[in-house]
Amino acid sequence: MAGQVILLDISEPTAYKPPADVHETPEGVIIRMELPGVAADRMEIWVRGPRIEVAGEKRSDPAGEEASYLCLERCFGKFHRAFDVSGSVNLSRMTAVLRSGVLVLTIPKCTERRGQERQIAVRVEES
Repeated sequence: MAGQVILLDISEPTAYKPPADVHETPEGVIIRMELPGVAADRMEIWVRGPRIEVAGEKRSDPAGEEASYLCLERCFGKFHRAFDVSGSVNLSRMTAVLRSGVLVLTIPKCTERRGQERQIAVRVEES
C-alpha cells in the first residue's frame, strides 16, 4: 500500500457543516470546502498529528435577526470539520487558500510524516 492516501471524515455533528470535496492527485491531496460568507479571521485550521481540523463560525446577517422571514434556507453557526489523513503525505507543508468563498487545502505527498501540532495560516486571494 505504499503511496496510498486514506482520509477519514471524523467531523463532529454541528448545525452547520460546510460541504467538502476531497481528491487525490499524483502530487498530493486537495480538500475544497465551501465557506461563503466566512472570513479568514473567523476560522482556524490546525494539524494535530495525522488530523486536519477546520473550525469557525458563519454569522447570520445583522439585519436578518430582526426580519420576519417567509423562507430561510441558508445555514449559520459554528462549524468543525476534522479529517484523519494516513499515507505518504507531508502535513507540515500543507497550505490553505481562501478564494471566492472556497477554502482549498493542499497537502503534498512525501516519503516521511511527522506528528507535530501547528496552526495553518489562511491566505486570502481577491477574486
